Amino acid sequence: MYKKLYAWMIFPIMLIGMIWIIFAAIDNAISSSDDLNSTNMHSGWNRADDIIDDKLIGYDKALAVRTKLTLASGSKKVGNIYISRERLLREPEILDEESLVSVAESINNFYLEYSVPICMTAFPEAAEIYTECLPENLNVPSQLGSLDVLYENVDSKIRIVDSYHVLSTFKEDYIYYRTDARCTVNGSYFLYRSLIRKMGYYPVPYDSCTISHMKNDIYGDLYDVCLYDKVTPDIIDIYTCESSSEIVSMHSFNGRQWSDSSFYDKNALESGDAENYYIGKPMILTEIETNVENEKQLLIFKDSYADNMLPFFTQHYSKIDIIDMNCLDRNISELVSPSDYQQVLILCDADTFADVGAFKYLEMESGNND
Repeated sequence: MYKKLYAWMIFPIMLIGMIWIIFAAIDNAISSSDDLNSTNMHSGWNRADDIIDDKLIGYDKALAVRTKLTLASGSKKVGNIYISRERLLREPEILDEESLVSVAESINNFYLEYSVPICMTAFPEAAEIYTECLPENLNVPSQLGSLDVLYENVDSKIRIVDSYHVLSTFKEDYIYYRTDARCTVNGSYFLYRSLIRKMGYYPVPYDSCTISHMKNDIYGDLYDVCLYDKVTPDIIDIYTCESSSEIVSMHSFNGRQWSDSSFYDKNALESGDAENYYIGKPMILTEIETNVENEKQLLIFKDSYADNMLPFFTQHYSKIDIIDMNCLDRNISELVSPSDYQQVLILCDADTFADVGAFKYLEMESGNND
């Protein structure tokens, strides 16, 4: 009886899985006839994904089967994820250059309004760095030219670090996670070193940092898309500096209320939410006070790509306020007084820099973001 019941339960799942595979096969054929134009290749998967609810019983198994069938067919791409022996890579999205110009204007207006020195960088996709891991004969989009448009349109007084050139220099090191889209702490350190020099400080020497491995079997957001487990899992690290300054207090605001917080959330590792290990769940505003005695205050606009870089900056400032651009829903003047800071740092993924709506909140007259 139970076997029959299970069979009736699993049949719809298998049927949906077959529909999913058919959609992908049709799309792959269309894409192949268009000289493997990568902007069309994953549309079939996306249409099929809309059919399947990720809460459906057996979804993970169906996803794993989809990946195996895709690889068996000779393709190395599942959805928007490229699969190689060494790592998983996400296909860079094509950026709207008009949006990037608009964001540059918002940053410029912020600078002109508050006259606070600004330093900024945009994190590139790992696929821009590890091109040798991409399948051959595919036209993979690149965001680098579009990021140049962003950099060219910001005020000349705003200091820019081209993170692609910094990170590509250290590509043989463990600078990007293998199963997650973001930089490792190691990659973040190299980028921090270039940023802090632009901001007028000597970086913390690499040799003075003690590296602690907190967990070595992490699978990140790219893995969640395809469930391909043949890539070596990732390591979550903490860098502790000699004569390190300490965080005295840390408070976070979720848009409604304040709460005490801590920089490292061990519960996130145990619960499988490793992406929230550094600084915790996304909050619209986080305030950090350190025991650095220089009365320097730093305002950071960031997304999750910058989270594991933040501890390095606590070595240089007595107070750091952090605004998450993916949570920002009101004008920043309602959260902080920008003129109180000695410096502003903008650390976001390339995709976030194309979000006109979020950056409009930096402007003085953008109360409703219409």
